[in-house]
Amino acid sequence: MQTNTKIGRYYESVEFTLNDATTDYDLDANQSEFLAVFNSNTDDEGYPTQVKIRTDQTITVKINETTNDSITVTSTDSPMDIKAIKITNLYLTNASGSNAAVKFLFQQLDC
Repeated sequence: MQTNTKIGRYYESVEFTLNDATTDYDLDANQSEFLAVFNSNTDDEGYPTQVKIRTDQTITVKINETTNDSITVTSTDSPMDIKAIKITNLYLTNASGSNAAVKFLFQQLDC
């Protein structure tokens, strides 16, 4: 069996402070740089398929829909990689008791 991986040419970096007591923060609605690079390049599908997450507090992440399962990311999990899913949006919750510095690196990998 042979597996081929096509690595995309584009990436995006999004960094900001996620305030404490925030629930289902809509990354697409609140961070204008999210998907700006991917949507402006028509030679790719327009969505990343990998995200590397860094945080200094415990947060939860839902991929694409607020009804999807939460993924808990702690500072000791950081960086966490999520791969092989088309990412159209992220929803973030911070109930850690402190503001969280979050960093996301989005890439496109086709396996």
